[in-house]
Amino acid sequence: MKKANRKRTRTRILAILSVMVVALLVILCYAIPLGQDDSRKSGNPAPRIKVRGGSAGLKALYRFKDVNDTQIVAAQQFGIVPLSTRDGVDSIASQLIKIESSHAFRVDSLTHSVPYLTPSASELLNTIAANFQTKLQEQGFAQYQFIVTSLLRTSDDVRKLRRVNRNAVKNSCHMYGTTFDIAYNCFEKIDSLPDFTGNDASHKALINTLGETLKELRDANRCYVKFERGQPCYHITTRQ
Repeated sequence: MKKANRKRTRTRILAILSVMVVALLVILCYAIPLGQDDSRKSGNPAPRIKVRGGSAGLKALYRFKDVNDTQIVAAQQFGIVPLSTRDGVDSIASQLIKIESSHAFRVDSLTHSVPYLTPSASELLNTIAANFQTKLQEQGFAQYQFIVTSLLRTSDDVRKLRRVNRNAVKNSCHMYGTTFDIAYNCFEKIDSLPDFTGNDASHKALINTLGETLKELRDANRCYVKFERGQPCYHITTRQ
């Protein structure tokens, strides 16, 4: 009799557990449907949409020619004393601003530079980014980031870079923290931002909008700009 009671009890417990498991699975299925991308619910950004292209569609007036000999004068006047190695960055950290990706631009994976600029160069970069975004909105375009590909370099960084990049010069403006590079061959659209609105932009529209942004600041004596051909970027030095 006792055996029969124990058997019935186990059967009931197993039945209850089975019902609970089935109910839990149903709840999970409704909460996260199969195949649904829940990146937005978790707060993760949506994948970036890259817009690539060359410089064929760039207007002639945006092919700036402020060579290194011109830019180096401003770099030496307004920049830091060049560092031999990256170990010295910490010792002058109070003179520099760390540059990090924002909604307006993205800092690329840096191999031959470190993410620092002088305060005036940092302000210039943020002004370029803000003006670029404003111009996109005025044209009815969505938000796109430009890519910052190079920032502060030490003497050791320059020495290593010259082995693989023929455009690199020994007395580089990048050593003074006044100079940064912005790629013109790639822009990225991010549609996970709350203020995401507007139409898709072509690469031609993006590169010319960036060119127009730089020209206005260059004409206002805020910066020097060199249009690089070997490396697809704008080489920019602050004049303040």
